[in-house]
Amino acid sequence: MTTEEITLWVQTAAVVVAVGASIVALVVSALDRRNARSIAAKDREHAVRQAKLMFERESLLRLGQIRRRGGHVDKEKSKDMGAEAAALVGALGAERLPKNWLGAVERDDAGLRAFVEDESNEEWQRKAVEVQLALNAVTAEMQELLREQKAA
Repeated sequence: MTTEEITLWVQTAAVVVAVGASIVALVVSALDRRNARSIAAKDREHAVRQAKLMFERESLLRLGQIRRRGGHVDKEKSKDMGAEAAALVGALGAERLPKNWLGAVERDDAGLRAFVEDESNEEWQRKAVEVQLALNAVTAEMQELLREQKAA
């Protein structure tokens, strides 16, 4: 073999090694990006779950304070406390507070919609129930997002 042939073989080997190294780098980079996306998705899922739990904790603390008071001698304050308690129970849902839910909301979404549509009910009550329906929809969307993130 001549020096030129040896040089040509060395250059060819160097190119093959460089191409191989580039392919390995691309594969490692793709795997790293996929792993980073997976970690980020889990972080987002945990952040949303933590935020939801913090909201529930604060709501439960407030609801606990209201329930422990057992009412108020001032009828207006008592009504305000009852309205706030009902709103907190509605926000927390039947899964967290089944007995409170039965006393405050009592209906599924179809029953709530029927209540809103029934014009014989007072306007303020229908508006309050419409808010509960919207709250239920937002909660369902949040739960769906969490399910999608877990599946991804």
